[in-house]
Amino acid sequence: MPKRRSHAAADAAPSKQSRHKPQAGVTCIVGGLYLEGKTAVARCLLRELKGATVIASDLEAGRRAVPKKVGAFEVSEYATDTPVLPPQALAQNVVVLAHELAQPSRFAAAMAGGGSAVLLTVLDARSFLDEWESPAELPLALREAAKKDGRAHLHNLKACEVLAENVESADVIALCHSDVADADELEMLEAMLRELNPSVIVVRRDGDGEGGGRLLEHVAKAMSSQRPADRGGCWQIVLAARCEGGEGGEAEEEEG
Repeated sequence: MPKRRSHAAADAAPSKQSRHKPQAGVTCIVGGLYLEGKTAVARCLLRELKGATVIASDLEAGRRAVPKKVGAFEVSEYATDTPVLPPQALAQNVVVLAHELAQPSRFAAAMAGGGSAVLLTVLDARSFLDEWESPAELPLALREAAKKDGRAHLHNLKACEVLAENVESADVIALCHSDVADADELEMLEAMLRELNPSVIVVRRDGDGEGGGRLLEHVAKAMSSQRPADRGGCWQIVLAARCEGGEGGEAEEEEG
């Protein structure tokens, strides 16, 4: 004969199951330099939300992110410094595909609307370490286009510095192509990301980011977690010094 559950246990069970389910609308900003990954990750999240206002820096990218035959979505392009939410969106789910060179913390402050905006950074596990260690400039075409684009807040930074901004500010990091990355390198990469941003939630994703399980529970968890926005950005400073100083920076360390 099955045991009867107490009223207390029955009351506790739903709260445990819904611990990381959002009780109100979700505002999620999807950022980073990996365009295909951002689109795929946004599509996965939208599929779970089943309805949202989608705002993108590129209208076509926003449309590609919308899953087919699932829910109701309104897609628009933002042309201002940061998106201005339509009145009806304030009570709905909002997913923003930010410009590649948008400053994440600036976005979050502008879009929180008295609530909580989750910053979801998308990275490519196959190339992140090389990009992080490289002093290379951003692609010329991107730099030229960004000069007169008010949405490209970080247009004067190097690629590694843009990555640093996104990693340090993130509430959640979606690590795409984790399924093909070397296991030891992946562990090292995750440890490095958590050192840079101790409160971040790192989620492994398969392929461009659409595979790998549910995302919404991680976004909901981030909504109630410690916010990384108050950090001083020391790693951006370190990267800037490394890129500008080169060997001279190393010499200064030796003298100190």
